[in-house]
Amino acid sequence: MKRCIRMKYEDWKKKPTRFVAMTGITQDVFSEILPYFEYAHDFYFQRFDIKGKAVERVRRFKIYKNSPLPTIEERLVFILSYLKLNPIQEQHADLFSMTQKQCNEFVHSLHAVLEMTLKNAGMMPARNQQELLQKLEEIYADEASEKKLMHDGTEREVPRPADYELQKEFYSGKKKKHTVKNAVITNMLCFIIFVGSTVLGKVHDKKIADDQYLIPPNFELWQDTGYQGYCPSDVTIQQPIKKTKGKELSEEEKEYNKSISSVRVRVEHAIGSVKRMKIVRNECRLRKGNFVNRIFHTCAGLHNFRLSIKSFEY
Repeated sequence: MKRCIRMKYEDWKKKPTRFVAMTGITQDVFSEILPYFEYAHDFYFQRFDIKGKAVERVRRFKIYKNSPLPTIEERLVFILSYLKLNPIQEQHADLFSMTQKQCNEFVHSLHAVLEMTLKNAGMMPARNQQELLQKLEEIYADEASEKKLMHDGTEREVPRPADYELQKEFYSGKKKKHTVKNAVITNMLCFIIFVGSTVLGKVHDKKIADDQYLIPPNFELWQDTGYQGYCPSDVTIQQPIKKTKGKELSEEEKEYNKSISSVRVRVEHAIGSVKRMKIVRNECRLRKGNFVNRIFHTCAGLHNFRLSIKSFEY
């Protein structure tokens, strides 16, 4: 008996609000990212199979008609909805009429395609100091532009490790959970310029900044009191006044802190936008292919793509 495949893309696009709820992006953004995704998809599958293994030679690739994801649109919807909903794979496999094994293979291969898509579109944030300097040079090529940056750390829950010593390393006293953490640097437009390497939840924000990146001279850096003492050379620091134990802040100091926070909150808005994808807001269960370390960069790239389309509209 011939299997009937119900196309989720065709169903969801009929209702714009449902499309956003299931994928995390609007149909306008979807149509903009689709050509990049199609190019990256063909490039990837000409060189790798569905399991991510390199083929012996570059081949012509065509999607089989009996594939559970028979179109480029359906494949983009599949990976976006996985990141947005963070379902167990049995549930996601059932949603797209496939087996759990097929779902696992598609998740990892199409995530690699999505990474390539966002990189080709120039939306992936920098991962190291060299890439950070290149990004800053591109963004602030105009010497007249205000060189203002904001940075902060963000945490994501992970399953509690079985090993007791590892539990202590992953445990975040702030979140009271087992987490991993990334540093994030944005500009005043909430564009994410840098996402640091994933570290254990126990590591302090200031230590991440000291170890992973250095803001170049002549920039203005806005930060919270968690970065107390972080002051790169020739960088202007804008930071709230920290309350001294046993003393109260004056009204002037409170107003100053309020003015700092009203600007610095933009980095929180950017992080919140990234975390509309539940894969980086709730517990991430995947381990294969360094997935936990890579996924926040991907979701940050999606945030940048959405922001670029919105900015273009204005």
